[in-house]
Amino acid sequence: MRRLPPVIALIAAVILCGCAGTMNSVSEFLSAGPWWAAAQTGSLSERARSLEARGELAMALDHWRLVERIAADPAAAGREISRLKSKIADAVNTHYQNGIAALGKNKPTARNHFLAALRLDPTFQPALVQINARFSPFPLAVNQPAPGDRPETVAKAVFGDETKAFLVAWFNDLPVGQEMPPGTLLILPKLEKTHPKKVRKKKPPTQLADAKALLAGNDLDGALALAGQADPDDPDVQTLIHTIHLKQANARIASGFLEAAQAALALVPDGFAGKDAAAEALQAAMQKQQAARVLAEARDHFDKGEYRQSLDTAERLLEEAPDSMDARDLANEARYRLALDHFDRKRFLEARKVLEQADESHEASMALKKTVHTRLANLAQIHYRNGVKHFINEDLKSAIAEWEIALACDPYHDKARENIGNARRLMQKIETLP
Repeated sequence: MRRLPPVIALIAAVILCGCAGTMNSVSEFLSAGPWWAAAQTGSLSERARSLEARGELAMALDHWRLVERIAADPAAAGREISRLKSKIADAVNTHYQNGIAALGKNKPTARNHFLAALRLDPTFQPALVQINARFSPFPLAVNQPAPGDRPETVAKAVFGDETKAFLVAWFNDLPVGQEMPPGTLLILPKLEKTHPKKVRKKKPPTQLADAKALLAGNDLDGALALAGQADPDDPDVQTLIHTIHLKQANARIASGFLEAAQAALALVPDGFAGKDAAAEALQAAMQKQQAARVLAEARDHFDKGEYRQSLDTAERLLEEAPDSMDARDLANEARYRLALDHFDRKRFLEARKVLEQADESHEASMALKKTVHTRLANLAQIHYRNGVKHFINEDLKSAIAEWEIALACDPYHDKARENIGNARRLMQKIETLP
């Protein structure tokens, strides 16, 4: 049986998909193709980098895995996956070790560290064992309030602390501050009575100290979350938050996420210690990134044989970054290729003009410059002799034209310059004859 031509086969596939109810239009069929999927890799990659900059490592990893599945060349995505896996493994281990250290000091932040580790890697058994062994759910008890009781009075009677009214309200879906109907049965967690004043005294300094501990462990997101729960009017809290934002900015500068770094740095007030240095580092990184883009543009022109554009772009970059050896080398090579192209097309004057700015250390350019000079000197002699022939034949205009070409080829051709002057004076005398 003869095989269907590609166009007929494509139409048949679309019709069959429509009949089966799997696609509603040709556009859906086309958009489901590999060429469409591969086109999404750019936006998915950018999204993955943005998620990583915000600390969403697990989601960033999922994005890179999707890019690897649909990309035309999955090698780059595979490298990003390997890098992120290593980064997540390090972060998981850091959270776990911080949690163990907090347990040893009897700090409540231990649970947060173990949960942070499981958020990055839900299969991480050491953290899961700690959660199951040490942080099991509250045991519950039934309580019947007295007439006129509110969540606040129940909390004071059961827990010894009115501030725990939110537990009464949350476990029983009740509004805080309102009396409960008679006969209400409450489900409450079993907690030991504590003195409310001790909680109020310890809570703010504990949050601040715990946030500083997380910051010391380089857990910037966790430190910022805890600091945000402390008193915003406390100068120490404000200083800590500014310090965290500054560290985030520096980390993102080092990772190349400059827009995210700029956003973090904008949250740090002017005059804060370290901001000026970070701003200078950010500016330098942005200039370096911009220089890399311009250099890539110049190389792209060069690879396409667009030597004039490549040379102009490289020289523009050298004006902004005169110490860029890559830009200087590319400019030298592009200048040589452009001059060589003029030479091959017998545009010797254009070739000489391009080579006027050639770097003397570029041997190929110097050799070509010498060849062009020799070729122009020979052409100057040819045009000079042609001018002499026209002069002998009394064709002064043609003689002058030839000698001018000779002078353009060799600006030091004194005979051509002298003969042009003599011919013009002779023409003036002829024109004045009666």
